[in-house]
Amino acid sequence: MSEPMRTFANGSLPQLRESPMGPTRFGTGPATIDPAPIGKPANGIDMTTFGVRSGRPLSDSTRETAVEFVIDAIESTGAATRDDFDIDQIVSTAHALADDWDFRLLQPDTFWRVASTFIRA
Repeated sequence: MSEPMRTFANGSLPQLRESPMGPTRFGTGPATIDPAPIGKPANGIDMTTFGVRSGRPLSDSTRETAVEFVIDAIESTGAATRDDFDIDQIVSTAHALADDWDFRLLQPDTFWRVASTFIRA
């Protein structure tokens, strides 16, 4: 079953374009590329706005600001709390992937994939 078409804020439908790579691996027609930007968050949450509760800028990232970022991101959805996740494991894994305490360097999809791995049962 195909996914419903998304519309933009102005009501227009996205125009899919042909892939520069030509035919798809499994089909005979050219692939299409979704025009949505890669940095657009999958769940609509702008990951650059987290961590402002403390009043400190995120530019001086430390483990403490990374923990704050993770907690803010998880609780901002309204679907979960910090108690539903192993925050320390999320922070350690995301730090290893980003090689930095500033988790804004990670793609939002990557961040949420890491977080979903550490949901407490």
